Amino acid sequence: MKTLITIITIALSTLSVNAQMTAERELQKALDESTAIALKEHNVPGMAIAIIKNDQVIIKKGYGFSDIKSGEAVNSTTGFNIGSISKMFTAWGIMKLVEEERLRLDAPASNYISGWKLPASEFDANKVTIRNLLQHTAGLSVHGYNGYESKNELTSVRQSLSGTSNPDEAVKLIMEPESKWQYSGGGYSILQLVIEEVTGKSFADYMQKNIFKPLKMKHTSFDINKKILKNSSKAYDEEAKEIPLRLFNAQAAAGLHTTIDDLILFAKASFSRNPVLSKKSISLLTAPTEISNGNYGMGYMEMNRFGDFTLNGHGGSNEGWHSGFMLDFKSKSGIIILTNGSNGRNVLFGSMKDWAQWHGSN
Repeated sequence: MKTLITIITIALSTLSVNAQMTAERELQKALDESTAIALKEHNVPGMAIAIIKNDQVIIKKGYGFSDIKSGEAVNSTTGFNIGSISKMFTAWGIMKLVEEERLRLDAPASNYISGWKLPASEFDANKVTIRNLLQHTAGLSVHGYNGYESKNELTSVRQSLSGTSNPDEAVKLIMEPESKWQYSGGGYSILQLVIEEVTGKSFADYMQKNIFKPLKMKHTSFDINKKILKNSSKAYDEEAKEIPLRLFNAQAAAGLHTTIDDLILFAKASFSRNPVLSKKSISLLTAPTEISNGNYGMGYMEMNRFGDFTLNGHGGSNEGWHSGFMLDFKSKSGIIILTNGSNGRNVLFGSMKDWAQWHGSN
């Protein structure tokens, strides 16, 4: 009798594995077909994608070109700018300092800053805390940043915050803190300055040593140096014409460069015990706030529009780049998509919908 039960168990297990493999092959086929069409239709040269299911990478692939002129293909080591997904990593950097008791979430950000302060307004700047900067509830200006074409144009984060080099980057208190959710890349520039002041290091160096190195993310950096540029894709506009890779004073908000391979490491670290943050801290970052109508936590969006499951992560867009990073923490699954075109949003949302439909039924 025991032998019969064992045989039946093995048979059922084999059927389940075979069914799963078939489902994965069907997803891969669907992505191959739809991605090729979407890249061509929207003038996006290339895309890299990774899909994780039950903490295992089931798809990792590049499509199209990282460099049209040379004919170089996109692969999992191709570098991309990830725009506002940078904020998710900045949140990890801040939370690391909170765990070390070098920052308090509900302390005024001004407690940790010298040499710059918010311009006087009718609102109380002492209510601008580390927590509400992370949550986009501090009442600040500057939604996003355009970046610069040359390193010679870059300034310090203090100069950026003051608007001395570019008036559009001046961060101001424009509404009562905690009164409304309003997305502010400017708030993350303040967090960039906080990290530099508290640690005595440049933001890029702090993140490299305390976040990327422990997670073994060897091809990820806020410092766009020769090593990063060596494997980077080119950036392309709406007509697939090459444009300069834009650089940012506002590194914390929009300046991170990385690869699919490194983002897979980050995703897997997010699901499990890791050398940077506790599970409790990650849960705090991903928990959505009431003031955002349940759509945003601290550096993480929350999304339920694709099916009967919850995704946490972020999207990113800069001129020449669009990306998406979304995780289903409950099933330790997710999708990561990087594109090198200004129309990339149209490509990645199609792939995300294909995956979400599959994920919801598997």
